[in-house]
Amino acid sequence: MAVAGFCLLLLGFAHLLNRPGILLALVFEGLLFLWLKGENWLSYSFWQKICRRFVGAWTVPALFIYLLFLVLAVPAVLPPTFSDSVSYHLAYAVDWANAGRIYVDPFLRFPYYANNFLLFYSALFVLKLGSYCHFLNWLCGLLTCLGVLAFFTPVENPFREGTSTWKLSRPQHFLIPLCVALSPAFLRYLNVAYIDVPIGLFLLVPILCAYRSSSGQPFERELVVSAAFCGGMKLTLIGHLPFFVGSLLFATARRLPRRQIAVLCLLLVSLSLPWYLRNLFGAHDPTPPVFNLLFKHPDPIFKDDPFPYTADTMTERKPSHLLLLPFRFFTYPQSENFREWGITAMILLLYAPILFLLAQVFWRDRWRAPPRLIYLSLAAAYLPLPWLFSSLGRYALHWYPVLAAWVGVMVSDICARADTLWSSRLTTSITRTATAIFCIALILPSPARSSKRFYSDYYGITRSLLGSDTNLKDYLKKDLSGYLASQAVIATLVSNQKANTKVLLLPGLAELTFYFRKANIIALGDYTGPAGYMELWTGVEQGNCLPYLNRLDISVVIVQPHHQEAWWPRFYDPFRSQLKEYGFREYRTAERNVAIFLRGDIHASRKLLPANR
Repeated sequence: MAVAGFCLLLLGFAHLLNRPGILLALVFEGLLFLWLKGENWLSYSFWQKICRRFVGAWTVPALFIYLLFLVLAVPAVLPPTFSDSVSYHLAYAVDWANAGRIYVDPFLRFPYYANNFLLFYSALFVLKLGSYCHFLNWLCGLLTCLGVLAFFTPVENPFREGTSTWKLSRPQHFLIPLCVALSPAFLRYLNVAYIDVPIGLFLLVPILCAYRSSSGQPFERELVVSAAFCGGMKLTLIGHLPFFVGSLLFATARRLPRRQIAVLCLLLVSLSLPWYLRNLFGAHDPTPPVFNLLFKHPDPIFKDDPFPYTADTMTERKPSHLLLLPFRFFTYPQSENFREWGITAMILLLYAPILFLLAQVFWRDRWRAPPRLIYLSLAAAYLPLPWLFSSLGRYALHWYPVLAAWVGVMVSDICARADTLWSSRLTTSITRTATAIFCIALILPSPARSSKRFYSDYYGITRSLLGSDTNLKDYLKKDLSGYLASQAVIATLVSNQKANTKVLLLPGLAELTFYFRKANIIALGDYTGPAGYMELWTGVEQGNCLPYLNRLDISVVIVQPHHQEAWWPRFYDPFRSQLKEYGFREYRTAERNVAIFLRGDIHASRKLLPANR
């Protein structure tokens, strides 16, 4: 998957992000596989071997997880409407797919960011499979839980001795992955085009490669590619590069010569940097604009205040607050620090890896853990550190699978030691019962009402979709504010041959960005960037916002007349008057709280109704 992502990245920079380019990438991947593995992917024997391995890899717990995820996948059929998934991620993806290349559009949110994973969405749009973007995230969630299971599933094939898979399975094999899969925070982002679930997968895979790597099963190449791809998925993930290099050294230090290790480290660093090199050549600054603004550095692109994006995402730095952070998340997930519906009780074990490492330091003479368990404990203790600075609940999805893997390994190790010391049926039954009770306790969600409401809504949607009670065609009209207006405006601009002009979306309507970009129409309006709202606020306050509208060639303004904020009427009323003074005409659709203003040279389509007043 990571190799395919790098191929798409190369196609994007080479202006070949189209169907022939994707076909070329598939051929290249086949040749690369032939060179590295010595196997011909066009041969029948190759696919026969792959099929045999695929079937043989399934265990009862893995099959159980897969069947569970089939049920959890049902909401993925819904059209995209959720926040950043349509205002940011899918907007970029469809824009690159339409252009056939990666380019910087300063009107989109967070330009000059690292966006590796969005290229998979772009490929789906190129192949006319954009409706499957949500299922790509679902696949990442499934692989994440199977990856968690892989940490404490024996590497050896136990089926050679004819042992029943039910006897080989333990309670933790079924239950520990559910601590992730059934978490409200995980389910909320499983079937939408947010990249937090994929980030969790691509952080888990390099750790799994390092944990499982041995002379008999070397995974250093997989570690390098997946870790490098992860480093380009989001701005902050480049900060994990030293950890990835350390993981590579742990996996190879005793097996490979120094020169080969150095080459792998150099390859890992090089593959992590394409986006930052692009920024260096394009803007003479490798860091994205919001990163500069956050640390009050001069930026060559943006001059606006990043306050709306950064001010309320910082975590309080008091030691007592940080110490109680996992307990606060579990008991009060909807607070400003977390903003989630809930989390499972496993979050209460957040600091357990640190305590385990301290125990190894002070009591190492009594019990010295194997090196790979020490490594996994270090990973589980290190990865949550950035979350202590910005503790939004969804950011926990980046490291939560690693914590689940650590818990699963520890539980399996304790059970194995108990079976060795007391090898009787009664002891085994007691151990497994206690293990099941402990694991079930870790699956329990937050006691807050928000968790119960989330599960009720989630499974209510699933049940209605399975029963065909939900009409997907009407879903967007009901659940996405301004959708009818966006479709009417798109039809109007296309009929007037004005699709090259721009549409201004005021606060509350940013989710329409994806649908305009899908129609090759630029929708703009944000708190930062060249179309920043502050300039518009200032112009309206001074009685003249025409320079703002003319500079950006805005032909349509879509706005919600009514907002909860007390200051909104002081902005909207004079803004509406100024628009009419400049020749804009007001229209409405069936949506009550959406107003559309068309420039005088644009004739409204039949879908737009003149405003009564």
